[in-house]
Amino acid sequence: MKKFFIFLVCFTLFAAVSCGDGNGGDPEEISDIPDWDYSNVVSDEEKNDTGDTSTDSGSSDTTDSADSADSGTVQPGDTGDSGDSGDSGSNENQLPQGCGNGKVDYNERCDSEVPVICSSLNANMTDKAVTKCLSDCTAYDMAACDRKDKAWGVVNISFRTDFILDSTKLNNSDYFAQGALPYAAFNGLYGDEIKFFPVFGDGSTSVAVTTSYSGTLGANRRQLFIRQSPASGYPRHELEFAPGGIKKGNEYRIDAITTYQLIDNLLKLVRYRLIDNQNGQECILGIGYSGTVKVNSIDPENVELFEGGKIDVVVNDLDFYYPTEIPGRNAEEDPVPDEILKYPLCPSK
Repeated sequence: MKKFFIFLVCFTLFAAVSCGDGNGGDPEEISDIPDWDYSNVVSDEEKNDTGDTSTDSGSSDTTDSADSADSGTVQPGDTGDSGDSGDSGSNENQLPQGCGNGKVDYNERCDSEVPVICSSLNANMTDKAVTKCLSDCTAYDMAACDRKDKAWGVVNISFRTDFILDSTKLNNSDYFAQGALPYAAFNGLYGDEIKFFPVFGDGSTSVAVTTSYSGTLGANRRQLFIRQSPASGYPRHELEFAPGGIKKGNEYRIDAITTYQLIDNLLKLVRYRLIDNQNGQECILGIGYSGTVKVNSIDPENVELFEGGKIDVVVNDLDFYYPTEIPGRNAEEDPVPDEILKYPLCPSK
């Protein structure tokens, strides 16, 4: 009987140890739940809501004020010379997701081996040369193209984003990554000695930014900028939409002369600028003269945009000039207003 009792006690202890949770009595730990890292909101693999985005925090080193010359400006080039160019190298080595499938995906400028006539990209380029998409799908090879007539520069633009940024938050790299797109939205050429853009592998970052605009009478509106900056430096590009709502299907005209009148809610003007950095100061190299911006889609539509909206625009016939050489305008007697130039004139072209 005594032996049986001892056996029963041992059996009970053995069963208790065998059926325990293995954690010293603590609740069961589920090892399948990952330790999420929220420090980087958008990764290279996340394409569902924001696309393949650049997380180069050096792309926004300037806090923007609503009414300054740098309003909403994104300048990855400023920091590209001081170490951030290493990040842009990843854009050269890593092809955008889907590149090579023959379909222009969210993070691509083009995706085809088929040559295209330069004039089909922009009516101000000649039809005597052909170009094709670069192997990384981020831009066309503009080096094969040339201008016609007397245009100082021409550009074609294709830009689409699923997240419009707010200029007041651009110094937050995680926020910036939600809408920064690693491709060249602006393709073209310019200058007395022709220079083309983008340069292959320059790590271009393209964004749309909404910011505040204060008119001469004190009226405040929201307005949209679309900008591109290469991580390797300058020049950079910007489209500045007239303050107020933007409507799907509308064509907004490029204008280098007319100042915004906030009283006219139907004003459909867009300014294009080519911005350089000379002697440590941003200056203007080119101002858009003619062309149209087609709004393929916009969400929300026809409201004063704040952060988080979506937009898709195309420009295929924009020509621009050095600001003192705008056709039909005497630079000394009738200079372009400072409000339109927004930057000092570059001393050298």
